[in-house]
Formats: sequence, structure tokens, C-alpha cells
Amino acid sequence: MKLTRKPKTVDEIIKLLTTWSDSFRVHHGTYSTIIETEASKIKFAGTKFNNRVFIAAKLVMRDVLNSERGPIIMQTVWPRNNFENKAQLQPFRAKKILNIDISGAYASCLKVNELITDKTFNYLQKLKKDERLPAVGMLARTFTVFTYECGELTDVEVQRAATAQVFFYLIAEINNVMQAVEYELGKYFYFYWVDGIFFSYDTPAHIVKAVESILSDRGYKFKYESVENFSLKRSRDLYTISMIKNNEPKTYKFTDSQIGRDITNILHERAKQYKIN
Repeated sequence: MKLTRKPKTVDEIIKLLTTWSDSFRVHHGTYSTIIETEASKIKFAGTKFNNRVFIAAKLVMRDVLNSERGPIIMQTVWPRNNFENKAQLQPFRAKKILNIDISGAYASCLKVNELITDKTFNYLQKLKKDERLPAVGMLARTFTVFTYECGELTDVEVQRAATAQVFFYLIAEINNVMQAVEYELGKYFYFYWVDGIFFSYDTPAHIVKAVESILSDRGYKFKYESVENFSLKRSRDLYTISMIKNNEPKTYKFTDSQIGRDITNILHERAKQYKIN
């Protein structure tokens, strides 16, 4: 049975099974949640992807494992920071600012670091923009398994793909590039978010050229995005950005989709009740 993933629906079924004192497992991941009993399996589908996304993910996984550097990278724990702002950056508005984005950042990072073949890179490039990141992100695919016996939660186990650290390495590498650009921009720097850096429209031309050289010399293609009517607001540690980007209104909040998080919170709250760590 397949249902649409909603926190309330998942919670109601778990409550029902515990009331019945059933034994079952909940497999909760980024893109789906599965409740499995001895007699049935209920899948709650989240984001739906075209089959080409999963094909690309398998190609990436295969290449990474067969590469010389992949297995070495997998043995190290890499930082995951992908955002930085100018020290004491305050809310502000600007009619225009400059924005440079790395084109296909994670796919390019895999290629630059010889972790995938040209064939796989070209396949990734054929995907839509919103398909490339999930295809690469499946390197770090994670499931948390909640085990219930006779209605009682008895175990919580995190299962993460063996290649997870390769994905975190990509984050660290792109972040390293962004930090190099930040240093070059100096006082003209505003902030960067993942693979896009935002800076003053009044940045001198020779500094902009130096930034372009940093990206080109490291093997990354890039593009300028038109950004107008820029507004940055801050509430505690949450940044909210509004702008007209490429003639379209955009609003960004530095959070992910809450659906998976809400279900995760429900499951972990239940784990606390049973004192399962």
C-alpha cells in the first residue's frame, strides 16, 4: 500500500499499531517513510522523482566506489558547513547586488576531483536543475529504523550509506571555494549560500576578475544571476532573503522542507518516551 507522506497520517497509524500491541518497524528516510509489519508494508511517498534520477544516482555511486579517491574520502569525517555571512552583517536593502553561482556545483565537484567518469558527468548534466542534487545527494542516503515489539519501542538505529562522507566532502570542497572567493572580495562580500555568492554591486572590476579566476582555475564554470530589489532580514539565527532574481520574485529561508523533519520529531519524541537513545 502506498500513501502520501503526511506527519499526522504516519503518527495515527503508529498509534493504532501500538494500541494493538503489534510488532513492526518504521523505516524513515529523506524521501519516504515505510511501516512494515509481518503481514503488510505501508509506504508513504514523499518527493517523486523521474527514474532518470535514480539511474544517475546509481552511476554516481558506481563511479565513486570504483574511483581511486572515493574509498579514501569515505574514511574521513568532513564538515558540512555551507553558509557564511559577513561579520556582523545587519539586515539591509539594495537596489542591485552581484551574484555568481557555480554551474552544477556538486556534479562539477565530482568531476573536478576525478570521482566520476565523463559519461556519468554528462548524464548528470542532462538532468533538470532540481534533479541533479537529489541524484548526487543519494550518496548520503540515510534511514532511521524504529523497531517496535508488541507495541513497545525497543530500538532506534541509524543506517547511512557507506558513501555518505563523499557527499559531505563535496559540501566541504564547495565551501572551501566559497571561502577563497569571500577572502578575495574582502569588504565587498555579503554572504554565500551553498554554491552562490552575493556581494556589492560596487565591487571593483579587478576584484571581480580575480573572483572569476579562482573559480576557473579550480575547474568550475559559473554564471552571473541578475539580482534586484534585494532585502535581507534576520530573526535570531534565521536569515530570510527576498529578491527579484532573473526577473522573478524569490524568497529564501534557510530551512528545508518541514515534512520529513516533522515526522522525524514525532518518531524521536516517541523514542524519548520509551527512553531509547
